[in-house]
Amino acid sequence: MGVTYFRNDVVASKDGSLYRILHIEVVGKAKNSTCALVGRAWLIHLTEPLALPFEVHLDLLYAEYEAHTIEPAVNRRESSDLFQPKTKAFRRAPSAASIALSLRAYERISTLVDNPAILNPTTRHALLIQRSKQTGGGTPKTMLKDLRDWWQGGQTQDALFGKYSLCGRLDVVGTAKRGRKRQAKGDLIDAGEAALQPYQLEQYDLDNMREVLEAYYFEEGKQRTLTATLQHLHETRYTFIDGNGDECLRPERECPSYRQLSRFLKTNYPLHVRLSRRKGEKRFAQEDRATEGSIQIECHGAGHIYEFDATIVDVKLVSTKDRLKIVGKPTLYLIIDRHSRLIVGYYLGFENACYTAAMQAILSIGEDKDALCERLGLPYDPTDWPAHGVLPEMFLADQGELVSMEARRIGMSLRSTISNVPGLRPDWKPLVECGFKMMHAIIAPDTPGYAPDAEARKRRSINVDKDVALNITEFTTIIVAAIIRHNKTMQKGYPLTDDQVTDLQRPIPRELFEHSVQRRMGSLDRMNFEKVRAELLPRGEAVVTADGVSFKKILFSCPEARERGWLVQGRKKRMPIQVAFDYRLVDEIILYSPNGNGESFVAKLTKDSVKFEGMSFKEVAQHFHDVEELTADAVEVKRQAQYDFHKLTKPVIDAAVKEMKSITKGISRSSRRKDVAPARAEELRDERAVLVDISNMQAAITEDPRTAPQPAEAARPTAQVIHINQAQQAKSSNDELPGAPAIAATTGPHKSPLAARMAEFRQRIR
Repeated sequence: MGVTYFRNDVVASKDGSLYRILHIEVVGKAKNSTCALVGRAWLIHLTEPLALPFEVHLDLLYAEYEAHTIEPAVNRRESSDLFQPKTKAFRRAPSAASIALSLRAYERISTLVDNPAILNPTTRHALLIQRSKQTGGGTPKTMLKDLRDWWQGGQTQDALFGKYSLCGRLDVVGTAKRGRKRQAKGDLIDAGEAALQPYQLEQYDLDNMREVLEAYYFEEGKQRTLTATLQHLHETRYTFIDGNGDECLRPERECPSYRQLSRFLKTNYPLHVRLSRRKGEKRFAQEDRATEGSIQIECHGAGHIYEFDATIVDVKLVSTKDRLKIVGKPTLYLIIDRHSRLIVGYYLGFENACYTAAMQAILSIGEDKDALCERLGLPYDPTDWPAHGVLPEMFLADQGELVSMEARRIGMSLRSTISNVPGLRPDWKPLVECGFKMMHAIIAPDTPGYAPDAEARKRRSINVDKDVALNITEFTTIIVAAIIRHNKTMQKGYPLTDDQVTDLQRPIPRELFEHSVQRRMGSLDRMNFEKVRAELLPRGEAVVTADGVSFKKILFSCPEARERGWLVQGRKKRMPIQVAFDYRLVDEIILYSPNGNGESFVAKLTKDSVKFEGMSFKEVAQHFHDVEELTADAVEVKRQAQYDFHKLTKPVIDAAVKEMKSITKGISRSSRRKDVAPARAEELRDERAVLVDISNMQAAITEDPRTAPQPAEAARPTAQVIHINQAQQAKSSNDELPGAPAIAATTGPHKSPLAARMAEFRQRIR
């Protein structure tokens, strides 16, 4: 015998039927049997509604039946009715009426349940008759029903509880002639009793309601009311064609009512299903989800998780250079330690939420706090900054700036991982989200220019533009003072641990951080500010040229580049080089040696680019963009200028070429070159004579404009110079070249082309 049976054990027969063992009688031990015991057991079928106990020999019990485990009985039914919620059955606490019913039933059978003779069918009826005649007994039929419940239910008083959940019809679909009657009003006053009956739902009505709810009420992105859904249900599923062929709605009494649709919705769609499908999973998780546990459970201590986020501060600021100009609202980054709620870093400026601003917030963790307080005019106390330079194990952000490729260097070089929670889930980083509200609550009462968006959207809201007075530097002082105030303020409701209470640790952020960091000293890193700055700066690729290192059209240089001959090499072939830069300032960049030895050098602007000093890369990019716009039509302007040039010079060139061809016909090239020197000397004398004439005329105009020669006189030369050599040369040329044009007589006025042009020039200047 491999198994031992006890009272109330459930066994299964070979055909799968389940039985409960009610009683076992052992009379001895067997020698030659499959069972070591001799006796009998009493069993009862568990699912037969009229089952009664029967006797089974022990050897047959062990041979024909197997042990079986069943789930605890439940006190409600599983129904296929569409009005019943499709949820797993569960045990309900018994009602007072059910308890009273079980007490009365147990009182009737209390003297019978401990008597083994009640199990024997030959003595059972007599015992029931005898008990029915006693005080407190019921009829034999009632007591037999109670005994059957007792035996099948496990022979405990719980088996006698009232089975009210089994009441009703299990095959009901729809309303089944149930429901609240309509009120007799309007056209229903004389309509009769039938018209006052509620609309009886059938299976197709339930199907219609389900389809309309799925397609219309739960449509994504829509927030339709149940009243609108009911109207849509009537318009699409409950219409008819009248005698004129027009489509009309059925009367209200022939359609499902609002109460019926509402009951169907609430019965078949639990509240969490309705909310999640109407709002979406993210918004449901943010606003309506069950909040179990605490974020402190996930945090090992100070410096484990830094929550990281940005917002637009509800304060308008003015320009630092001119208080008349409003520059808008700045961006605020906060970094908060989850364990101690200490604000360890911040950024305040006009950068939009981007990696540049995030980098500055991280760098503020290791910023010189003494110099910061001195610059802002605040008193410096080292105890206000216990997390100075302490890097966390994890930065917790929200799919924003720290998703960029540049942010990967944080994990690679700083031993800090980056974890990004889903967007629209502020409940996953609640401390930094509440930190923004806390900062606004601190600065709101006394800060001029405080203008929350919610107030600005209200009707007849107060315009605060006249009150805007703070610039970014002054507002930074207020923010840093608010951070100091928070870090030394006691946090009511903070979940102190037993160790913290034992150590008399107060829930003040700076003290909580100090208390916890002592226990996690070996798990945290101290920030090397310059190293972290170099690692966090964005990277790019520049080109080494002969003029310097060209990056984003700006030229940089450093002594190391000149000493290593990079610029000379760049003159022959441009060489790429990796650089690190700060988006906010172009004054310098960091060059990384191209040979990969890890050396880095600081390069500054060259003389050609020093005009950009103090500007950001964005401003320089805008400058080059403006230049490109100004020179966008450079090609067209050049083409037009070239056209105008050709238009002016072509007639002159054509005339000169034509005259040259006519006078040089038959003359060799060598004969034209032999008199170059005398011809050049003659042109030089004419040029000097013209220059002398111009100087004399300008001097005369300067002394007395009235004595200046008139334009007609200026057109005539003041003196006629006759060159004998030129006349003789011309005569000899005429004699040698038959058909050549005759040279004007030396006695007449002669004017070279240059002299004629200079005369025209003198005419114009007068």
